[in-house]
Amino acid sequence: MLPITSPETLGKVLRSYRKILGLTQSEAGKKFNLPQKTVSRIESGISTAQLGTLFKYMSALGLEMHLESREQSPADRALW
Repeated sequence: MLPITSPETLGKVLRSYRKILGLTQSEAGKKFNLPQKTVSRIESGISTAQLGTLFKYMSALGLEMHLESREQSPADRALW
């Protein structure tokens, strides 16, 4: 599993899942009334997306989020 430590990484993962489902950005967004532009911004890793919007998009793709603790080195603290 790919660790998601930035908006960019999350966007890449969401884009990958959308493509696996065979959906365009517009089709995925329509499931929860999200404009294609919003889907594009999320998938591009633009961090201005609201958390609620992100969860709507994840739901449209049939995804949920799980969090787990990780060991932190000094370099890890600079990731976000």
